[in-house]
Parts: sequence; structure tokens; C-alpha cells
Amino acid sequence: MLVQIVRFFRGYVDFTASGKFPERFLNITSRYGINLWNAKPSKHSINASMYISDYRKIRLAAKKSGVKTRINAKHGLPFFVNKYKPRIGIPIGAAAGIILIIVLSNFIWSVSVTGAQTVSETKIKQVLSENGVKTGGYKNNLDVQKIERDTMLEIDEIGWMSVNLTGNIASIEIKEKAQKPKLDSSTTPCNVKAKCDGVITDIKAKKGNVQVKKGSGVAKGDLLVSGIIETKMNTLQYVRANAEVFADVVYKKDSSIKSEYEYTFLSGEKTERNRVFLLWLEFPCSMSFSSYEKSVFSETSQNVICNDVVLPLGLKTSTQSDLKSVEKKLAKSDAEKIFMNDLLLYEAFEKPKSKVVSRKININKTGDEFHCETDYIFNENIAYSEDFSVTD
Repeated sequence: MLVQIVRFFRGYVDFTASGKFPERFLNITSRYGINLWNAKPSKHSINASMYISDYRKIRLAAKKSGVKTRINAKHGLPFFVNKYKPRIGIPIGAAAGIILIIVLSNFIWSVSVTGAQTVSETKIKQVLSENGVKTGGYKNNLDVQKIERDTMLEIDEIGWMSVNLTGNIASIEIKEKAQKPKLDSSTTPCNVKAKCDGVITDIKAKKGNVQVKKGSGVAKGDLLVSGIIETKMNTLQYVRANAEVFADVVYKKDSSIKSEYEYTFLSGEKTERNRVFLLWLEFPCSMSFSSYEKSVFSETSQNVICNDVVLPLGLKTSTQSDLKSVEKKLAKSDAEKIFMNDLLLYEAFEKPKSKVVSRKININKTGDEFHCETDYIFNENIAYSEDFSVTD
């Protein structure tokens, strides 16, 4: 195998030496130290193979032995290069491609994380990126054990992890720590009090002495469930009161919007610029210019996927969209829709655990503004715990 490789790079020819004394030709080439192989005799001729550099030296040997030589076939790299010499770009491109592959093989092309359940995969990749494990990162200088240790110290939820560098792919395997259930281990006695004014609608006491009844009104700070219990032996027992006390609570929400405003929208005109990227390298493949007074930018990327692996090779498209602005006057019907959407967001995000009992909306216009006053009644848990100390 090695001999064949050497012959390919040096280049060799298959030739025929014909004449009266071809065997004399063999003796003379041997005396001159010229190597040939695959010698096959035939009538008044010999077929053999020889390096191209030696073939150029056999003219004198052929003359002395009275034979004529003729090349039958040419093999090897020198002839291939000579064939494509007029197309110099082909060998240069091939050489550049080989060099590029060798260089890029030293970098990470793709990072994948498996085993993440509660920990954000984005957070894990961010910490790994700070330690050099990222798309385009140089992999030969990475200390895998140090990266694993530093990442686990940075993200406390990870109990075990393994960083595997296979070729150009970094595969991260993690196992999260088992979360301990939160238990109320406190033994300090406490009372349950009201955190706001309201009318009691339901009481779910698990421990303690209930001090209020359904339908009664309470003020902020009133005692709802006491942590002091009188036993059958007429003694006092101090416990941690635990209860859910639901009440109808009144809330008021005010908001306002301008009746005249500037409305900005996408006109539909846009300019796109495409770039081919490879790791951190980017090559523009389109030239576009725009002169929008106001615009917004967005960018999308499409990666090449091979065997379910996302490669750092693909096309990025940057889009610049034109923005237009117009002055608009807000009608009362439109203002009502805006206020209603705002109230629904308020109920969904600020009062997610509360139930809407009633909602009274009053919208009026003052000057250049619409005002919205909303009177709410929410049914919610108003109980909170307050520790107390026991003194003899």
C-alpha cells in the first residue's frame, strides 16, 4: 500500500521497449541503477513500468541496447496536475478546500444539551459559552473537567454533567439534583390575620381556633384564626395556625389614554440582505440599499442540518422594513376596547388566583384624554401568618 502511494505521488509510466535485444536493455538499466517493475516479455519487446524521473534517463540505455521505447500509459499526481495546469483554479481550490477542512476541524460546529428539565437550556449554553464551549469555539485547548466543575458551581441545580467532544460536535449530558420538598419545620406559634378589608365568604381552617364567621366583615390586620387553643384540661396550647380564608375584596383601578395619538405601522416596503455564514465567518451574497426615514430590523437564519445535527453553515437574511406614521383620533368605542383588553390583562397577570365577582366600568372623556374607572370585587384568600411569642 505504501509503495503504491509513493508511486502515485512520484508519477510513473507503463512503456514498451522493442528491438533485437530487449533483454540487454534490462541489463543496462539495472547497471545504471534504474528501477523498473512489472516486466513482461513478449516477442522482440518488453512491457514494464518505471518512475517518470527514471524514464527520462533511459535514452542512452535504449540506444546502447538497440531498442525503441514507447509510453503506453501515464499514472500519478504529476500527470494529473499537468493535465489541469491551464485550469489553475481547480488545484488551488482543491488545496484551499483541504486546508479549510483541516483548520475548521479544530473548532466546535454544534452544541447540544440533553437531560435539562427544570434548568433552562439557554442558561446552560450561556455558561458553557463563557467557558469556551460554543459554536466556533477552539476545542483543542478546552479543559473538559474544569468546564464541568465550573458549570456545576455556576448552576446549582445540576447534580452531574458530562462534556463530550466528538469530532466537531459538543454533546452535553446533565442530570439535575433531586429537589427537596419544602416543609414548614417552624415550631413558632402563629396567628392567621387578614391582609386587607373584606367580607368573609369561606373558611378552610386546618389548625387553630377560628375567630370569624361567614358573612362577617373584617378589616386589615384583624385576627381570623388564633394559634391559642384551649384543651379539655382547661390548659392553653400554642400552635401554628393554618387556614385559607376567602373574602370579597373591593379594588379600584384607574387608567387613561390620549384621544389623539400617532399610529405607526409597517408600510409593506422592505429591503433584504442575504449573507452566507460558516462558524463566525460571514460572506455577503446580496447588495441592497435603502433610505427609509424610520424602519425596524429583523434577522432570520437557516442552518444546514445533517443527520439531525444543526451545522454552523447556512444563510442569514436581514430585513429592514419601512415604518409609516399617521395621526389618528380615538373614538370612544375604540377606547372601550383598549381599556377592556387592559383590564383582562390586569386580571390574568396581577390577579391570577382571584375570582372576579363584579366589574363596573365607567369611561369618560376629559380634554384630550379618555379616563377609565373600574370598581372590582374579587374573591380571594386574604389570610397571612404572623408569628407571636409566648411569655410566662
